[in-house]
Amino acid sequence: MMNEHFVLEIQEQEYFEEGIFRVLDKLHLDAAKFISAKTQQHHNIHELRTNLKKIRGILRLLRHEIGEDSYQLMNSHYKNLAAEVAVLRDDTSQIELLQEIKNRIKNTAVKKDLGKIIAQHDEARKQAFYLFNQSGNAENLKQMILGLQQMMHELSLTGNPELFILKSLKHIYRQARSAFEITGLLNDEELYHYWRKQVKYLMYHLMLLNKAWPNSIRVFINDLGRLASKLGELHDLNLFHTGIKEKRIYCSAKTQQSYLLRFVYKRRWQLKKHIHHLGEQYFTESSDAFAMRIFNSWENSVMSKKTIKNRKNADGSCNCTY
Repeated sequence: MMNEHFVLEIQEQEYFEEGIFRVLDKLHLDAAKFISAKTQQHHNIHELRTNLKKIRGILRLLRHEIGEDSYQLMNSHYKNLAAEVAVLRDDTSQIELLQEIKNRIKNTAVKKDLGKIIAQHDEARKQAFYLFNQSGNAENLKQMILGLQQMMHELSLTGNPELFILKSLKHIYRQARSAFEITGLLNDEELYHYWRKQVKYLMYHLMLLNKAWPNSIRVFINDLGRLASKLGELHDLNLFHTGIKEKRIYCSAKTQQSYLLRFVYKRRWQLKKHIHHLGEQYFTESSDAFAMRIFNSWENSVMSKKTIKNRKNADGSCNCTY
């Protein structure tokens, strides 16, 4: 794997801005490799999309420093880039989900139908990658990624991290907590998908600043990862359910379809119950209380003292004032 040993965090010996741009450079360069890879394309597209999500997470962390206009412009570029390759990932997600369902159930006829559905997705995936490879679009997207990397370096990060980081953390925590609360009131599957995004962004923020936090915050990072994983499974189940209801997914008989729908309904109910239990554990604080707890951890950390005011020169020399 190209980024097997890469950790999404600023190191203790780094100044904030140095660490941010080191991480961003690594995410962009790996993303450029992933989009160009001719082998293990299913895995590489997944890694590419993950990198883009992490970059968008970092943008949200910097939002109050770079300004709303710069944030919206950069975020739209990455959002459009992710949309370009989304079709290359959708079938893989469904194949992984359906293979897991197939392993769980015992009904032979339904297993056979699931095998056919998996084959449909596999064929669609092959066609999507064939068209993508034939189009030559990979090189265009690679250049877009490298161009965005340069645009990132034009951003100025001269403010005090204590101010804009904590403001961003408070904002994203409030978004995640509000999404959790609304899912308990409205039966809307898109809300769970939105909640998952906010949970991931919050997790990426805390991962990036991991060296500043005590063990309790690092446990919270792992908890957010568990919650995001369950929300992802729920999202894939919802897509599968929609495919069955809209008859885009083949079932040889109504009895098989009914069996699958019962399985999906039960699994979704179990997941939602578990997800809400996790939400009740992880989002008990108000955003103000969360921000204060984070501030206290940050204030006592080595990283809070590492604020850089000037960027390094291209030759590696530094005009830094501390």
